[in-house]
Amino acid sequence: MKRKTVLLLFLAFRLMTLLTFRAEDLTLFGDYQYYYQLASFSDQGDLPFIDYWSEHLPVFPFLSVGLYQLSRLLSDGSYQAYVYLLGTVMILFEFTALRLFMNLAERTWGEERALQLGWTYSLLFIPFIFTFWTFEAMTSCLILASLWLLVSGRERSSAVAVGAGALTKLVPVLVVPSVIRDRPFRCWLRYAVIVFLVATVPVGILLAAGGPYAIASFRSILSRPSYETIWALIDGNLTTGLLGPAAERFDVSTAGALRGNPARIPGWLRTSLFGLIGLYVFWRAELKESPRRLVSFVCLTVVLFLLWSKGWSPQWQVFLFPLVLLSLPYQRALLFVMTLSAVNLAEWPVLLSRGLNEWLYVTVLLRTGLLILLGFSLWRHVRARDGADRRT
Repeated sequence: MKRKTVLLLFLAFRLMTLLTFRAEDLTLFGDYQYYYQLASFSDQGDLPFIDYWSEHLPVFPFLSVGLYQLSRLLSDGSYQAYVYLLGTVMILFEFTALRLFMNLAERTWGEERALQLGWTYSLLFIPFIFTFWTFEAMTSCLILASLWLLVSGRERSSAVAVGAGALTKLVPVLVVPSVIRDRPFRCWLRYAVIVFLVATVPVGILLAAGGPYAIASFRSILSRPSYETIWALIDGNLTTGLLGPAAERFDVSTAGALRGNPARIPGWLRTSLFGLIGLYVFWRAELKESPRRLVSFVCLTVVLFLLWSKGWSPQWQVFLFPLVLLSLPYQRALLFVMTLSAVNLAEWPVLLSRGLNEWLYVTVLLRTGLLILLGFSLWRHVRARDGADRRT
């Protein structure tokens, strides 16, 4: 009953927020307006990947178009109507993510901690506000779904969730190394094949249907300049990850256009460095079929990815924070979550929305340092012996 109370209040709070605030105010510092502009291209029959290129992987752009057209059927297709529909869908994804999060918390820490973490997650500002700014709740939900199915012994369903996640954002694929490390050869090979098929079949269809626009869409993901990371500071790129106005999406040449300074540290060198670190972590980790260690290993893999990535988006905290809370002792996890929240909110929207981009030298260095500390903390946990693994 207590868990149902958490879920009910969580859902009611977000729905009441959506219904109370003006769409323009609620989504002021987010990307909903941009999503709306892209979706409105469908009024002329234009679709992402087919008639214009998209910097987002396929699942969300087509969902956005569907919701926009639904808003036209049910209402006037206004921005307010679109926000109501998209916000409701994101709330449902976040609600599902919370249920999965509490299930994982019970499996890894016990019922009492699951309730504590459920209340904690419900009161965090970052997942709440980004529900109405981006679609990152989908990524978080799919990562947690893949983990819950995995620890429940439903590897095939978990692989389907990872494959679907790869069509939303590539981050859910980071679950795969934990399967390779923790499962026998035949099991993880089957898992990897399912992920590959679920992710690549729709991509093949889009490439056949969209031709140059589909190619430009996938190329745009790889050709972005560095932004809001230590690598961006080295390159002298003091900007966000925006790729220009929506109208440019009809010109395939803009998908690969360089919008900042080129990398001063070659991508192959950065990738080689973190590849070696990742191999060491993979080789030395001791999961021993422990759900808590498996989640911690996935969290550490995500942290290494964030440190490797040439770009950073503040909404990525939405899928990072549940993993941190599930991986570390409560007070330590909460300290990381609150400190990262403060640093990244200072970066966006407080500073960057006011044009104070020079403060990136402060916020990026602070965030990078925190992620490094988080990585070391997670590594100690993954390498912990059985006695340490039982600590709360």
